[in-house]
Amino acid sequence: MTDSHLPLLLNLAAAVCLLLWGSHVLRSTVETTFSAGLRALLHRASASMPRAVLGGATVAVLMQSATATILLAAGVGGAGALKPAAAFGIVLGADVGSALATRILFIDLSLLPPAVLVAGFAFYRWAHSHRGRRVGRALLGLGLILLAIQLLRLALAPLAAAPVTDDWLAVLRSVQLLSAAAFAALAYLAHSSVAAVLLIAALAQGAALPADLAAAMVLGANAGAGFIALPLVGRDDPAARSVVIANLLARIALAALLFATAGWWLGYVPGDAPGLRAIAMHIAFNLLLVAVFAPFAGRFAGAVRRYLEDKNRHLGADLNPSIGAGLDAALLANPRAAVTCARREACRLGDTAETFFARSLQMFDAKDQSQIDFMIAADRDINARNKAILHYLTEARAHIDDPADERALDRVLQFSSTMENVGDSISYNLSRLASKRLDRSAAFSAEGMDEITRIHAAVLELLKAVNTGFMTADERSQKSIRKRVRQIQTMCGDSLARHRRRLSDKNAHSLGSSSIHQDTLRDLLHIALLLETATDAGY
Repeated sequence: MTDSHLPLLLNLAAAVCLLLWGSHVLRSTVETTFSAGLRALLHRASASMPRAVLGGATVAVLMQSATATILLAAGVGGAGALKPAAAFGIVLGADVGSALATRILFIDLSLLPPAVLVAGFAFYRWAHSHRGRRVGRALLGLGLILLAIQLLRLALAPLAAAPVTDDWLAVLRSVQLLSAAAFAALAYLAHSSVAAVLLIAALAQGAALPADLAAAMVLGANAGAGFIALPLVGRDDPAARSVVIANLLARIALAALLFATAGWWLGYVPGDAPGLRAIAMHIAFNLLLVAVFAPFAGRFAGAVRRYLEDKNRHLGADLNPSIGAGLDAALLANPRAAVTCARREACRLGDTAETFFARSLQMFDAKDQSQIDFMIAADRDINARNKAILHYLTEARAHIDDPADERALDRVLQFSSTMENVGDSISYNLSRLASKRLDRSAAFSAEGMDEITRIHAAVLELLKAVNTGFMTADERSQKSIRKRVRQIQTMCGDSLARHRRRLSDKNAHSLGSSSIHQDTLRDLLHIALLLETATDAGY
């Protein structure tokens, strides 16, 4: 590497890092703020295969990430709320939505990045509501993505003046499989097929890559994208893993077929500019994925799921014997009785989650890490109970032929999954903040601690109301629960406003614990929004 190459490589690396960071900011913000609505959208979209594909595409465009959408679908499917065909259809649609987002982001609008960044900063700085600031953060993420694409184009512009020589083209064409593998690895390591394909398009535009080489890179990026979600789903959850593995197998099979036949179809790819042709190949790949696999999505995803379930047929053997003891296997052939039995076990799960949350605030008074670790041990019990319910109702579903019984089963699974998500939020998010406070020896101001305590108490009352509503099957409680959630949102917004005033007044404790205070409010609000989803499907 010569000194003349160093600025180019540094600029490319900086642009790619900015692209990845912008994608992370946008994805995490949308997922955190709108996760309940997105899950509800995916559930409604599962009515038919076209709606499932369209729903998956819509959510992927909103989140700028097929992987995040796939994980949402896998989570909803893992909770038993989606059949394998619908979950796989959503995943196929997510791939299409992500491809379309790539085309949107590649539009050359020089004034758009600064405009989006200015708007995002304005929302984030001056919005009075928590959601308004979240919108600002999402716009900042989108602005960073657009700015990174412009920087990529500028960094690669010198390559247009020094086109690749015939000798180098010959070398690259002789190792197209290696180029495909390199971009498969890039898509996986970046956790973003959008970022990988945008980089390919920028390279094709700036360095005038030949179409066959760009096609190999695009196919590699699409195959690599199938691996991203695999390590992110539970190892022993066949329902969640089946859609991810089915998607991976479908992408690898289609990429291999198209790679072998590139000489036949390459001339039909539209697009005048090399960069646009690369984007068009990416979109065509994902549309073809839908056309080929959607017609038999149920059989394909179902076969993968049955294979995983056969390997995992002793799923509950490692659980505490007392967990799931009330799930009577003799009732499985009677769906209504089995659902009632699972409902009782789900009520126990709700009680466990309630106790866990009630003591979660004590973590912020811990004197050492072992106290925090001891307090979050209950999450293992919650996960085990949810797993037992999921396994039991998965077997019970095979005997259901009445839509009313299936809806009742889905409600139990929705509630059970929500309780597990609440436990995860405590053990992963709140405990992390408590550990951070301990490491920094930080303390909340008296006013700040009082606000957090009152909001925690309000969320605890909400959790009790959700548990009571589920136990009594009281449909009328849904309106009251949603009202409680709105009140908690207002309390969090007011607390943030008062916290900022304390920062302006140079309150020492507020300055020392500012990020922990704000993140704690965010996580408490996130738990409240999760609890709201438990009522979305009714009781």
